Amino acid sequence: MTIPIDDSLKDRVILITGGSRGFGWFIAQRLLEGGAKVILTASRSANQLKDVNEKAKGIAGADHCLTIQADVANWNDCQRTVDAVLNAFGKIDVLINNAGKGSSEYRVTMDSTSTRFWDIPVESWRSIIETNLTGTFQMTKAVIPTMIEQKQGKIFSISTSLTTMIGTGLSPYGASKAGLEAAHVVWARELKNDGIDVNILLPGGASDTDFIPQVMVAGEVGKRVGPTNRLLPGDVIVPPAVYLCTDATKGITGRRIIAKFWDHDLPAADAFTKCLQPQHEHPEIM
Repeated sequence: MTIPIDDSLKDRVILITGGSRGFGWFIAQRLLEGGAKVILTASRSANQLKDVNEKAKGIAGADHCLTIQADVANWNDCQRTVDAVLNAFGKIDVLINNAGKGSSEYRVTMDSTSTRFWDIPVESWRSIIETNLTGTFQMTKAVIPTMIEQKQGKIFSISTSLTTMIGTGLSPYGASKAGLEAAHVVWARELKNDGIDVNILLPGGASDTDFIPQVMVAGEVGKRVGPTNRLLPGDVIVPPAVYLCTDATKGITGRRIIAKFWDHDLPAADAFTKCLQPQHEHPEIM
């Protein structure tokens, strides 16, 4: 797998929410290998953060990783996270909004007909919206004053495919991601004169991480790629995510980037271009 690493990653301070597992940790590993200083947050598992902190130290040393237990749905946690990053590293170059919740909050099988929107508990709807949409807004809002003062920064958030957004049984998850993408169109416009790039990144299909539990797709996590399960590799998102963190993508903003189209046989710039969804003057859902 060809994953772009260049000198601009060295000592770049990159904050990844939901970074203790799945996409977040896959991206973090490669950034650490490239010399970046990586901050990983997780809302629930202190033990998991301790484990990834030890792994990160093994990759890049103790001074290149910081782990913080924080919930993006909690505004005070978002502010506390930014303060901790600035105290440790003095700046924030990149924010990767990866923390998210999915339909496993209320569904126990992949049978999409088993749960209609009126069957979904109100608490599950709120939990997904508060993490995926409100949480991303809060974390982004918390880092913006620092990035504006720096006159530079990169923000990108993990979304999902358009078919998933309107999948039967997925209305809270789909609504959260549709709202997320609409917000990013506005944020990119509002920050265009501040040197801050805002983009959306998505895998391009369901991927083999523990975000999709075994009760939904059978088999061992990490070994479910293939025609039977139709899952993409869990690290499919890594090449364009790492490339977005480099200087090579400075000035690219307001774009929707689909990771599965990365072509490992091409130079990084060309492979990234293949991932860019065409821009639409008038975005639409229906």
